[in-house]
Amino acid sequence: MKNLLKSQAEADKLILYSFRRCPFAIRVRMVLEEKNLPYELIEENLKQLSPQLKSLHPEARVPLLVHHLHGKQHVIYQSTIITEYLDDMYRDVPLMTEDAVERMEIRLWTYWCDQIFKKDLDVFKYKKSELSESERESLYARLHSYFTKWDDALRNKDFLLANRLTLADIHLFPFARQFLAIKDLAGFEKYTNIQRWLASLCSRPSFARAMQIKET
Repeated sequence: MKNLLKSQAEADKLILYSFRRCPFAIRVRMVLEEKNLPYELIEENLKQLSPQLKSLHPEARVPLLVHHLHGKQHVIYQSTIITEYLDDMYRDVPLMTEDAVERMEIRLWTYWCDQIFKKDLDVFKYKKSELSESERESLYARLHSYFTKWDDALRNKDFLLANRLTLADIHLFPFARQFLAIKDLAGFEKYTNIQRWLASLCSRPSFARAMQIKET
């Protein structure tokens, strides 16, 4: 019986190549933890990536998920593809919805975060001092417009969509947390709905577990 259980576990094994502070990797770890899925974590050094990761990922980035399933190895990369794959594969704790409109909105929030908000977040974090005064004012105005939209979406709600945690919340959360850590945007304190939402997600057991480094 023990050998049978061992072979079953090995037939469905998840290995995640990750970096603790990477917001894209945090997304994936939170999904794994929300779903209570056992997985092996390989913590990468971004300055010296492992040969295994380089051989598996065409761009040599984290996160990367390897799923050994029924004798086959599936290699999945790009955080939103990984999280949707996990949600499709393990439905006991669904993080998407069955409603086509809500699924579309989840994907639009994710696209907005990755392609619009994150670009200005990176400028704010790393290149703000290089901007002219007018460029900085334009950047601040865009950030406030983003946060106004975000805060309005959370008015009288605990989550962005569906009255429950979805991938929209998980995908945006690490970047909101990253921005809040900077604490350098005048007026951010007025976005009380975002701050309440952030505090709630930070208090989830899945986040606490996701930020622990497991032994591999």
